[in-house]
Amino acid sequence: MRTASCSLVMGVFMVIALIAPSWAGEIAIQEDGSTVWQAGVDGVEIEWNPDGSVKRIYSRYSTPVEFPDRRGIAKAQIIAEEKAKAGIVRFMEQSVASTRVVTEVQSDLNKATQERQSGTAAIMKKTDQRTLMESLSEVTASFAAGNLKGVIVLEKGYDDKAQEAWVMVGISEKTIRAARAVQKMTNDPKATSDSDRRGEGDSIGTQPGEVRRSKQKDW
Repeated sequence: MRTASCSLVMGVFMVIALIAPSWAGEIAIQEDGSTVWQAGVDGVEIEWNPDGSVKRIYSRYSTPVEFPDRRGIAKAQIIAEEKAKAGIVRFMEQSVASTRVVTEVQSDLNKATQERQSGTAAIMKKTDQRTLMESLSEVTASFAAGNLKGVIVLEKGYDDKAQEAWVMVGISEKTIRAARAVQKMTNDPKATSDSDRRGEGDSIGTQPGEVRRSKQKDW
C-alpha cells in the first residue's frame, strides 16, 4: 500500500515537472501530497488531491476604500466579494470580443463671390475647400457568466496602511456537496441522505478585529 502511495506521489511530481514550464503561476506541494497552483499574479488558487481531482478553489480580491469608516469598509468588502466570485467565473470561462471601426468623412465646400464697382467689369472669385477626416476606434470587451455552488467567504479584512479592503471566497468538494444537499432538501425534504450531511457540525467563527476568517481547517 505504501509502495502504491509513493508511486502515485512520484507520478504527480513527474506530471508537474513536465507541464510546469507551460503554466503561468506558482506551484506548491503540500505535506499530504496535494498540489496548490496559483493562476497568474492575481488569479485564483486551485488545490488538487493526490489522485489528481480538484479539492478546492479560492479567489482573493482587494479594492481601495475611499472613506475608511465602518460604512465605507463594509461597502468596499461587498464589492471585493463580488469581484472575487467573478474571478472564479472568469477563470472557468469567458468571452472576449475585439472590434475595430474606421470612419472617413469628406466634406467639400465650393464658394463663389462677385464684386462689381461702378464703371468696371465684375470680378469673380471662386474658392474650393475640401476637408477629409479619418478616425479609428478600437473596442475590446470581455464577458463572463456562470453558476457557482457552495461559495463561502473564507476571509475579509481591511488594511489601514494601504487603505484597501479584501475578501477571499472559496469553493470545495464539501461546500458543493452541502449546497446540493440543501437544494435537495428544499425541493424534497425526504430525499436528503446521510451521505449529503458530511461535515455537519462544523462551525464558522470570526476573529476579533478587522480580519475575519473561517475557522474551518478542512472546508
